Amino acid sequence: MTLNHSTKKIAVNTIVLYLRMIVIMLIALYTSRVVIKALGVDDYGLYNVVGGVVGLFAFLRTSMEQATQRFLNFEMGKEEGDLNSVFCVSLTIHILIALLCLILTETIGLWFLNTYLNIPEGREVAANIVYQCVVLSLCTTIISVPYSASVIAHEQMSFYAMVNIVDAILKLGIAMIVLNSDTDRLIFYGILMMLVSVMNIIMYFFFCRKRYKETNFHFLFEKSLFKQIFGFTSWTIVGQAAIIGTNQGNNILLNMFHNVTANAAMGVGNQVGSAVLSLSGGFQTAFNPQMTKSYAAKDYSYLRFLLIAVSKLSFVLMFVVSLPIVFNIDIVLSTWLDVVPFGAGAFCILWIVQSIVNSLSTPLNFCINASGNIKHAQLFVSCVYLSDLIVLFALFKFCLPPITAMWVKVSVVVIVLFVRLCFACKCVPGLSFWEYTKGVLLPLALTVAICVAFSFVVMSFADTSIRKWLATISIIAVSLLSTFFIALHKEERGFLVETIKSILHNNQ
Repeated sequence: MTLNHSTKKIAVNTIVLYLRMIVIMLIALYTSRVVIKALGVDDYGLYNVVGGVVGLFAFLRTSMEQATQRFLNFEMGKEEGDLNSVFCVSLTIHILIALLCLILTETIGLWFLNTYLNIPEGREVAANIVYQCVVLSLCTTIISVPYSASVIAHEQMSFYAMVNIVDAILKLGIAMIVLNSDTDRLIFYGILMMLVSVMNIIMYFFFCRKRYKETNFHFLFEKSLFKQIFGFTSWTIVGQAAIIGTNQGNNILLNMFHNVTANAAMGVGNQVGSAVLSLSGGFQTAFNPQMTKSYAAKDYSYLRFLLIAVSKLSFVLMFVVSLPIVFNIDIVLSTWLDVVPFGAGAFCILWIVQSIVNSLSTPLNFCINASGNIKHAQLFVSCVYLSDLIVLFALFKFCLPPITAMWVKVSVVVIVLFVRLCFACKCVPGLSFWEYTKGVLLPLALTVAICVAFSFVVMSFADTSIRKWLATISIIAVSLLSTFFIALHKEERGFLVETIKSILHNNQ
């Protein structure tokens, strides 16, 4: 298979983003170890329940970036596109959203924090200070979205990767500083994390102002354009707010029915799951602009190829890395953390499972977003996500253990996958439920069955350290071979090989 210019650009951006995510994942995992040691299990759990919205907002930020990026990419496809108008209207909308979030968090959010959350005695002041830092970080991050979306729309992935790596390094530095601090570590940690958010928008602002003329902002209210972008962004926010509300709601329900130790276990699981998901996140980001442009150009056959290829390759990237981690989770956690919260192993495994399923769901969402017809899809998906909280509340009422939260979460993301598939089939001409099932789900299911069965067998004989190492190496080898020869079709294997060749030869 011969790569065209667009696909070669995807190849280069893919390796940049993939390397970026490997670096970030390693730094983030070590940072979590230092943060837990610095804050202690209770304060770490408290930060997750009070300040966890910052981490969870990463999902909302990505979605809002995609919304802005979609309109920029469509405008780029026009001969005389008005990029400046799109950017100015988008930034105006995000400023309004930030103001709305500020009002809600300083009223309803603050009331809920001090009324319903199970905050350890004597930590009320610290919790409120951290909350204020979170609010400022949230508003700052929202305003930075149009700038980061411009970088992605122009496919300048090297700068995008650099900002994220700097962000991860700074957070590691913060953890080390807090570890050696004599002040209230939770408060100090919250303030420094807020400063990192402010620094991120400063970097994006100066880069965009220097490179892209369309990012020279002036207040603009162009009614038709405002309506289009605001409508799309609003429905995107509705869908992602449901995800954030569900994740944060899980933390709150764990806190109400159990304790901060359960929140700490959930936090560790979230760190591991997010790290694994980030491996496919960068890969998918590289494909998203081309998928949007393909839809705009009505090149539906190429779009279907990209959808199936990115779905399978995203899954493969995560699965090969995740399988040995799952079968060695106790060793991984005890090596990674000085203090392992009770039940963290089970939380990590199920977070990984739901992250892998999400890696299939995201490319389908790209196709739905590219079509612009997102209202009904977002409503259905939001209802499915929010049902998580209703079901979990009922189960906790029957005194089920904390890990129940993750079993419910896994079930929900599987349902969301099929809901998005149904809507993607309506949005993309020529795409059918059976084509996706035959091309993606069946070969991946067979690959997983073979690899998991093999892993159970070899790990059952791994009763010494040397045997565990050999078993782990064999699991990785079988996973790589199975995914290459079973999960990928001939055309996709050719695409992967040519992509690697293009990267190695820097053939842009």
